Amino acid sequence: MTRVPAISVLSTLLVGGAGSLPAQQDSTRVTWSGEVRVRSEVDARTSGAATDHATLLRTRLGALATLAPTTRAFIQVSDSRAFGEEQNTLTDASADRFDLHQAYLEWSPGAVRVRAGRQELAFADERLIGPVGWANVSRAFDGVRVTWTRPPGTVDLFGAVLDERAALLATGLDPRQNSLAASDRAVVGAWATSKSFDLFLIVDRNATEGAVSEINRSTFGGYVRRTLGALSARGTFAWQAGRQLAVNGQRQDLAAFLASAAATYGFRGALKPAIGIQLDYLSGDDSPGDRRYRAFNTLYATNHQFYGLMDLFLSFPGQTGGLGFLDLMARGSATPRAWTLRADLHQFRLAETGPTGGRTIGVELDLTAARRMTRGFDVQLGYSRFSAGAAGEVAPIGLGPDRLHWGYLQGTMQF
Repeated sequence: MTRVPAISVLSTLLVGGAGSLPAQQDSTRVTWSGEVRVRSEVDARTSGAATDHATLLRTRLGALATLAPTTRAFIQVSDSRAFGEEQNTLTDASADRFDLHQAYLEWSPGAVRVRAGRQELAFADERLIGPVGWANVSRAFDGVRVTWTRPPGTVDLFGAVLDERAALLATGLDPRQNSLAASDRAVVGAWATSKSFDLFLIVDRNATEGAVSEINRSTFGGYVRRTLGALSARGTFAWQAGRQLAVNGQRQDLAAFLASAAATYGFRGALKPAIGIQLDYLSGDDSPGDRRYRAFNTLYATNHQFYGLMDLFLSFPGQTGGLGFLDLMARGSATPRAWTLRADLHQFRLAETGPTGGRTIGVELDLTAARRMTRGFDVQLGYSRFSAGAAGEVAPIGLGPDRLHWGYLQGTMQF
């Protein structure tokens, strides 16, 4: 990051260059940040289809303005694209996915920090809320986060509007034209963090999932982590309760859960070898039309890092037909020279019996290698393979009988 005087920069960036700045802003500083990430992928993840090749580019530029020790503002723009998507090197300059990724005000009086605006949210290991940094277009929330820090931990209160359905802005700020027919979709929550455990509550208001609507859902539970010498362990338990309107018009009570446990043991030696195991269980429902719905929803999670790097399973419960999910993963890693090597082996199963009478979805192998080439410049490459079981070939999974493959080479430069 580079610090530059803000007298010329801030006037252009934040106030559009409309006149000179007041004298009291002479001490304001702007810290610039940026990222350029290029990822080329070879994609054979669709059964019966030819292998595809695509290259993704993500470019970000951010400016953090520090007006006083307690007052800051952050703006970050992001452009996400695939090579060749504009179809013409001269006439198309539309920038279809150029967006304001983050823009917030931050005030930090004492032990409290208030952040209001568009922002990324990430808690614990991102199993329920995370920005999905791997994606070319990652997640941001429009809302407020209040953080209170005092030993031995922190407490976060947050709220965000996910879908504004009766905005005055859309009607020219005329309140007589504002329709109150639909309620906004929103999320609020609390997350308490300490050294060894977290407690959380996440409340969704008026959410929708496909044809299911009027979802008012509370997700609560805990996250624990411990280190004993060379052994580290972590676990998550979350319960979901609430009400929703099913496709058949049935009002349903929600009663679903997620349970996860993981352990890693590191060995001595120059290569720093380590082995690990992880078990994830998401409850399912084999009778989704009755009065109780038991399939767990992973909310706003960064699922890429948990359920296989091929991203065959990103949306729960939709991609498993509400039948739940069981993932048993074994991991091995080592760090020869400046490289970090990792191998993950996943066994995927349905939590409830599928239409074929079986539960075996399949097996996925993920191989990755990463290295920091220079300061701020990282390279990562990987290869993954998936072999479907009986339940994985047919609906609701529907991955087909072919063996699936995927590989990538990625370079990331941050400053």
